Amino acid sequence: MKDRTPTPGASELIGRLGGAVLGAIRGRVGLTQEGFAEQLGVGVSTLQAWESGRRPLVNASFAEIQRVNRGLRAHNPDPSLLVVFEKALVADSIYGELATVGSPEHPLSVIVPDRTLTELLAWPLTGEVPRQLSEIRTRLYVPSTVQDAVAQDLCDAADQAGTGTERTAMLRRQVKFLVASNSSTQGWLRQQTTSDTRAIPDLSAWSPSWAVARSQAVASAHSGDLDPLRRFIDQGLASDDLIAANLNYWAYWVGEHDTYWTDDRDMVSQRATWSGDRLLASLVTGVATAPYRELCAHALWALLRARRDLLRSSEQARHIGRAVEIALSDEAGLTGKVRQRMEQVAYLVESAI
Repeated sequence: MKDRTPTPGASELIGRLGGAVLGAIRGRVGLTQEGFAEQLGVGVSTLQAWESGRRPLVNASFAEIQRVNRGLRAHNPDPSLLVVFEKALVADSIYGELATVGSPEHPLSVIVPDRTLTELLAWPLTGEVPRQLSEIRTRLYVPSTVQDAVAQDLCDAADQAGTGTERTAMLRRQVKFLVASNSSTQGWLRQQTTSDTRAIPDLSAWSPSWAVARSQAVASAHSGDLDPLRRFIDQGLASDDLIAANLNYWAYWVGEHDTYWTDDRDMVSQRATWSGDRLLASLVTGVATAPYRELCAHALWALLRARRDLLRSSEQARHIGRAVEIALSDEAGLTGKVRQRMEQVAYLVESAI
């Protein structure tokens, strides 16, 4: 990968995510800024600076960050919100590295974000609140000029990095996702989409192109084009190893893994030690509502085939059965092998009730 240039606009985002999540959790547990600042032993102005991002909490000492964590935990917030807070600090650190010249490797080429981290990174660029924060009050305003500047800088970074290596493929895949909703980069995004769609890589074995093709197939389905998705299912999930890689990545995406991956190759090299509960919940929702439900249907079939123990109760089986019934309706439009696999899932579910 070529030496990278900094992303100046990202300096406007450092500390904004951790601060916004901190303020949201504080408000959720009913604390005022004055009360929480007193509890932490800091001035109200310090807490306000943390929450606004003027004084990035990610740059504070480890001891200070742990004190804030303990202060929040003392009020028994939803544990998932504390996870979001920790990941918001990771997102702030990524934007901090984007804004500086340090390692020649782009920070998005050395970490594979899961769904929560990805949504946090995208939040200041799109204004779309991460799903785990959707039911609580949050404050994060980023001017469109900053959004456009950071999005364009990310596109430039992906172009400057070149092509042909696992790291550059990983960087390009993540940049495409982050800028997908930015109006100023739609021309660049269309070029990338056209290039990736026309490439039609060999999907019979895992490669960085397999990961790119999977990502592009999901993006195309969001736009109403199901052909790339169906091609990926037919060719990219034609072996047990590739089916396992798809499940392993999806489990990582929904938060089943404890540590961050540093390479797309972890899809095939990391041992599948995850429980499957979060993945099952995600897939059940997906087969009923997602535009890429055909991929969800294939993955649900593969998951239950490998993990029959997930059908551990009649109530769970009935919940899955309701989603499968929607997936098998005429309106869902499942055809061919995917429909057959959903019918097999329906049989498994019926047997467990």
